[in-house]
Amino acid sequence: MKLRTGFAVIALGASIAGGAWAQEAAGDVGLVNALQGDVSYQGKEGPARKAQPYMRLRHGDKVTMAAGSGIRISYTTASRQESWTGPGSFVATSTGGELLKGNKPEVVQLPAAVPQKLARISELMNTSRVGGLVVRSVSAKGVVSKEEVAEAMATYESMRAAAAPSDVTPELFLYSMFQEYGMVDDLKIVARNMLARQPDNADIQQLAKAALSTR
Repeated sequence: MKLRTGFAVIALGASIAGGAWAQEAAGDVGLVNALQGDVSYQGKEGPARKAQPYMRLRHGDKVTMAAGSGIRISYTTASRQESWTGPGSFVATSTGGELLKGNKPEVVQLPAAVPQKLARISELMNTSRVGGLVVRSVSAKGVVSKEEVAEAMATYESMRAAAAPSDVTPELFLYSMFQEYGMVDDLKIVARNMLARQPDNADIQQLAKAALSTR
């Protein structure tokens, strides 16, 4: 994916934004970015519910997988991604899944910059569904260096090299970054790339549509 390199001036305020998000989403520990088959989750209170793509899991949620099913979670409180296959069950925690029954997960370490950005995706999904996605202007914040931009792109390339062709987690990382920092042209490039990788995914279609309609 080719992205513009002339965006030396973009917003910098990740630590402030991250702190606000952490307070707003206290208890959230992971983003479901892949599902297959019959997978349910149950909080500390209430009935079990069917898991949904790009939903957030909270600390203490019990996840149950039927035979032949699977779930992949990118943790937003740890640099960790887990792929679980059923039958089995586990409890989501801030440091990863705790096995209850079945097979241990396949674990991939995520770059340190990724969890905070992925933590925003579920909220962006919800906002885009009601047509309220906002791309902030660059002038609203300070300046980020070319080195910081290059580091983000290197993180993306590393994730992309390790991901399956249809896995859009690397693109979601960039989407969150570009949306937060008002990088509209690059946001649209990422949106088109996500659509090419998952053309039949309704959630990705909606998120991409929100970006492509931004002026």
